[in-house]
Amino acid sequence: MFYPAEMSKVTIGVHNSYDTRMVRDLHDTGVLEIISIRDEKSSISDVLEKPQRSPLTDTISDYLLRLERVFELFSEIPVQEESLLKGFLSPRITIPNPVTRRPVRELFRDVEELSLELARIPEIREELALKKEEKERLLKEIEAVELLKPLGMRLEYIGDTEFVSIIAGKVDTEKVPGLLQDIGGAAIEEIFISEVETGNQTLVLIVLPRTRKEEIAGHIRAPRFQSIQVSCTGTPDDALAQMKAEYSVVIEETDRLLAELAGLEDSHGARLKALREELRIEKEEQEIRTSCGKTDETTFIEGWARADDIDRIESTLDAAAEGHIFIHSGKTERHQEDVPVDYDNPRWLKPFEMLTTTFARPLYGEIDPTPFIAPIFVLFFGLMMGDAAYGIILTLCGLFLYSRIGPADPGMRDMSFILVCCGISATLFGAVQGGWFGDFLPRYLDITPPFVLLEPLKDPIAFFQLSLLIGVVHINLGLFLAFFQNVKSGAYRAMVFEQGVWFIIQPCAAVLLASFFAWTYIPPVLITVAEAGALAGLVMIFYYNGPMGFFGLTGFLGDWLSYVRIMALSLATGGIAMTINILAGLISAIHPLMIIPAVFIFVGGQIFNLVIQSLGGVIHAIRLQYIEFFGKFYTGGGREFYPFRAERRHTTLKGGNLEWQ
Repeated sequence: MFYPAEMSKVTIGVHNSYDTRMVRDLHDTGVLEIISIRDEKSSISDVLEKPQRSPLTDTISDYLLRLERVFELFSEIPVQEESLLKGFLSPRITIPNPVTRRPVRELFRDVEELSLELARIPEIREELALKKEEKERLLKEIEAVELLKPLGMRLEYIGDTEFVSIIAGKVDTEKVPGLLQDIGGAAIEEIFISEVETGNQTLVLIVLPRTRKEEIAGHIRAPRFQSIQVSCTGTPDDALAQMKAEYSVVIEETDRLLAELAGLEDSHGARLKALREELRIEKEEQEIRTSCGKTDETTFIEGWARADDIDRIESTLDAAAEGHIFIHSGKTERHQEDVPVDYDNPRWLKPFEMLTTTFARPLYGEIDPTPFIAPIFVLFFGLMMGDAAYGIILTLCGLFLYSRIGPADPGMRDMSFILVCCGISATLFGAVQGGWFGDFLPRYLDITPPFVLLEPLKDPIAFFQLSLLIGVVHINLGLFLAFFQNVKSGAYRAMVFEQGVWFIIQPCAAVLLASFFAWTYIPPVLITVAEAGALAGLVMIFYYNGPMGFFGLTGFLGDWLSYVRIMALSLATGGIAMTINILAGLISAIHPLMIIPAVFIFVGGQIFNLVIQSLGGVIHAIRLQYIEFFGKFYTGGGREFYPFRAERRHTTLKGGNLEWQ
């Protein structure tokens, strides 16, 4: 639990007649990370043939592309919008289709059969494209006619006749004077210009002899002059009425096509998704074959697996190959590099692995900090929140989310579990600190909170001391873990000068401080020993680090004082809650009817405080882990373990993962 899972390097050899079963079983079992024979780290690359990419892979890709085109069209179906909260609380549950392993040619046949059943889809696609073009054309026409409406002229007049050109266009209002001046410079006496200002833009109508149109062509070009052209006739009102009617028909026809498409999705969508998933799995298996090594009679594959999965691999493949198989595995030393890392924590700790991974996955030979940061994170959050009522609310929210999310979203499910743990911690420590919506119980109900041991607002010094004590323990835990790792790796110099020296300085400094401030009686001989130890520790620090040792001392002190934020956030939670209670009380005392706004202020204020302090608690609890704690012993940077695993969401193998037909 305190280290990543032990890994083994596995080499598997099987007769070529069983290679398909081997690949499929490994894919369904999902416990082996395959090392490509083309990888320089492969130990079998020099003695085995490297297979070429199978043409079947391209065929599968073609069939997948056919399915993706169908799903692209399905994506155009309008869906009923729902709030983000509703989608989060009521996620759509996917019911997988039971399937059995079968030859890929049968999958191709199913795709062909579905294509016949969905032969209407290409027609729908073309019709929808035409309707989309028609809709866009009508919208542009309607917009243009709406712009021309203030001119009050028949639309067929705009354009060129035998003798006259009528030009309409939009111009930025500020550019109109310049345009008129340029057109006037053409010295066309028969020209007529009308302007209608519409906000930031002005509608300009130009009437001139057709033979003189070329003389102003250079002045009425984009972007200054945006020409307006329409293909309809009649008055603007008549044209608008006709086009809006046409637009309504286009919308109705589009809706009819989409409804027809939605019906096809309802009847065939689940089967299509299952087929796509099966084809993707087959494609992965075809592609992974290029990672295998070959001889005339044998197929070899190499990879990484958890040591506790070796027996499972052996029993599964031995049954699939009917005993015609060779499997060799060996445990990997912790100091070996480039070993994939998989966590090895009990179920209750797994949700907290995201906290470790967010910083960095541990190296293979490094301590996994998850068992340490999980309880400490929950402890810090509870102390910082320090309100039992808030804790109960967080716990109930976490339980509700956990029950609603389900296994479809493991990340959010893990976060819900962490929220429940933090809520319970806040409830317990809030009760100990006497926080129930701040001082709500004694202020309004005249109830003395039970189980109170330490109230931060009444005894901040004691809580300050508690925060520093927690900091000392937490920092020294990190130092001890680093000390332990250096002992195991034989880094004795670092063990002495990076960790051991602090185990000398800290108790010596504590004795000297107790003596200086007269906290208790210290025998003179003990003071002398402490002085000598402190001096020796300082000499060791500066000997090992040189002048930078000074920053090591200040850094250690800074890390220790960082834990005062535990007290600060607890005081902030209680102080803001108390302020909200006082404000609500003052407002309610003005007049009996003011009780209503007082209740709103109380509820809104407490919710605001809950949200803000929860965010603060999470951020600062994580910060104390990542900076003050991890900085003492943790490196991270391990490579994630990626087993060759068939990801199934829309399908499930009948009778278990390894049923064969």
